[in-house]
Amino acid sequence: MTPEDPRPIFLIGFSGVGKTTIGRHLAEMTGRTFVDTDAYIEKKYHSSITDMFACCGIDKFRKRETVILIELSQYKDLIIATGGGMPCTDNNIDIMKSRGTVVYLYSNMDSLTDRLEICKADRPLVAHLDKEGIRRYVEETLPKRELYYTQAHHTVDVSGMMTVEDEKRMAEHILSVLNTPKS
Repeated sequence: MTPEDPRPIFLIGFSGVGKTTIGRHLAEMTGRTFVDTDAYIEKKYHSSITDMFACCGIDKFRKRETVILIELSQYKDLIIATGGGMPCTDNNIDIMKSRGTVVYLYSNMDSLTDRLEICKADRPLVAHLDKEGIRRYVEETLPKRELYYTQAHHTVDVSGMMTVEDEKRMAEHILSVLNTPKS
């Protein structure tokens, strides 16, 4: 990616890793528009993610994610924070890779567990779990998702990121990675 490349930048990674917060910082730094796909889906379908999971099931939700991905990937100058499972459904990772630049925000198991524990009320797949349950969920789910996440153009380790300053530094680091030509 170069600064002149208008294609979307997709931030992918596990739930709670920091895609939304880093995405907002990146948008502010670049002048691009930020879109969080979960918030976009909630607005478009007039329902919370939790309610969609409860009434429609995860499969219908994943289909909605694909529709949103195809729609958003047609626009220029976007920073798109995807839902954690979005890259792992249908051929979504291929759509992202062909229509933009994909950045995998990697975090180790301990950091993911800690971050999910803090924000679990907003995460329907872990809201009902205690810390040990969250750890088991991450241990079971992350290896399956990493098969897709690791196909990203770039991987950035955000383990241990906890403060707003950490998030800003990480966004700056991602910008430098994106603006460095591959050899």
